Amino acid sequence: MRSGWFSDEPWPVISGNYVVGDPEASIAVCTLTSPELMEPLSKIKGVAIAGRLNTVNLGIERIILNTISNPNIRFLLLCGKESPVFQPAQGIRSLFEFGVDDQNRIKKAEGHYPVLTNIEARHIDIFRKQVQLVDYINEMNLEDLQTRITRLSSERKNQFSNQKTEIKSQKMPAPEKSFKKIRPGGRRGTDEYDPLGFFVIQVDHQAGEMVLKHYHADHTPAHEMRGRRAESMMRGLVREGLISQLSHAGYLGVELGKAETALRLGIPYEQDHPIKKK
Repeated sequence: MRSGWFSDEPWPVISGNYVVGDPEASIAVCTLTSPELMEPLSKIKGVAIAGRLNTVNLGIERIILNTISNPNIRFLLLCGKESPVFQPAQGIRSLFEFGVDDQNRIKKAEGHYPVLTNIEARHIDIFRKQVQLVDYINEMNLEDLQTRITRLSSERKNQFSNQKTEIKSQKMPAPEKSFKKIRPGGRRGTDEYDPLGFFVIQVDHQAGEMVLKHYHADHTPAHEMRGRRAESMMRGLVREGLISQLSHAGYLGVELGKAETALRLGIPYEQDHPIKKK
């Protein structure tokens, strides 16, 4: 039976990109940037939960909270591909080896902003005591992983008993419950149009590109950009200083995302209209 943090609430306690296996099992699996491993690994006997990890801040926080809220979990197994940009695996290794500083920054972590802002140092300490890190980074073979998980499961440890004494004095709040609720909607801005001009977005399926044309406020042509990814095109617009309103930037991000989807799926795209299947 599960006990410890959030013992009176369903587990996992924090939402995320994961698949739950057997909550009574002893192994949590982190597949890093390989989500295709989550479902098959979650079905292996001995696995409590299998999820991916992209960042060295919010992502690691979620792993910590979902782990210390289930004292049955005694192993964290890393597998799948590491992100060369965010380096979450390197961050977890550093967390276990070096801990955090007085600002909850993971010591010697190399990924982007490795600071655990939403949890306390004592929660991190419980995590590091409760769980043994098992490092199979870059392992993608399901048969090999199953063999290793089965072997690890046979080493099953008892529930993490120290956790029960920690919880007697104070219960940890769930970060999701501290968010202020706001509603969607609102005016685009003081001016109806961005004074720097407007954009016309099209999809050139034959060329395999999105086409974005920028016009001055007086409707005269200004710039043209072609690309295949909405994110890179938005970065180009920001780099060139062609957007002056946050609402306009948000609108363009949505439209470019729709256009990229239409391009990838080979379906028609019409600006300001929902994309539809043929």
